[in-house]
Amino acid sequence: MLKTLFVLAAITTGLLPNARAGADLTDAPAVAVTVDGVLADAGGLTYLESGDYLVPLRSTCEALGATQVEWDGEENCAYVTAPGLSLRVPFDREYIEANGRCWYIPGGVDIVSDRCMVPLSFLLWAFGAEAEDLGPVVAVTTSGAPITPGEDFYDGEALYWMSRIIHAEAGNQPFAGQIAVGNVVVNRTADEDFPDTVKDVIFDRRYGVQFTPAYSGSIYNSPSSDNVAAAKLALEGVETVDGALYFASRRAAQHCWASRHCEVVAEIAGHVFFGEELV
Repeated sequence: MLKTLFVLAAITTGLLPNARAGADLTDAPAVAVTVDGVLADAGGLTYLESGDYLVPLRSTCEALGATQVEWDGEENCAYVTAPGLSLRVPFDREYIEANGRCWYIPGGVDIVSDRCMVPLSFLLWAFGAEAEDLGPVVAVTTSGAPITPGEDFYDGEALYWMSRIIHAEAGNQPFAGQIAVGNVVVNRTADEDFPDTVKDVIFDRRYGVQFTPAYSGSIYNSPSSDNVAAAKLALEGVETVDGALYFASRRAAQHCWASRHCEVVAEIAGHVFFGEELV
């Protein structure tokens, strides 16, 4: 039975879609990837890492119908063009892009034998393809349409404010910490104790000011491209902290309300993240 590799990864590792586990390499035999019955990785580079197959970018994209694959040395980035699809794969970032949407890659893309390796699940997501795991062969079928562009997928207002609160609160934090701040905002929109929209959560002050930058003015500073990518990932549902509703700097966390009433769910660099209030 055909199934997307998202489902395959979720079954084998418990991962959510649009997320990859750490960099521990599985000692699994090399696998072949075919696209509509044609071998896509003639070099035999594909391997399994933490529940996802990593495949060479160029040959797999060309097999999927890409018309152009280019490397930009100045930007340290690869660009892929296909009908209805544009990919951007920076080598020095923890995310890659498809039609202006983002996919999280902790630690960045892998380079094997001078080839850029990307998760096959990302390419399935981007190209709208499906895959069946047949053991030594992963059979990809090109049966769908490319992914919906970001300009049509993201709520413009939500992305605007999310990227700015991430810049203001976590612009100096690791990328995972930037996503984590976005997770707090998203989790609050789904919690009955907080407002329903990203903007209203950020400017909420029913229980006092929740996000200082919203009232200090730093919320209006322009975010970086990484801040925007972190905001997109949070809106895509990527989580680097599980169930966080509050966060504070390490110094403030020693005395804040959340430290006395909520469980610590994660610590990332300069921030401590807290979950729901303990009963």
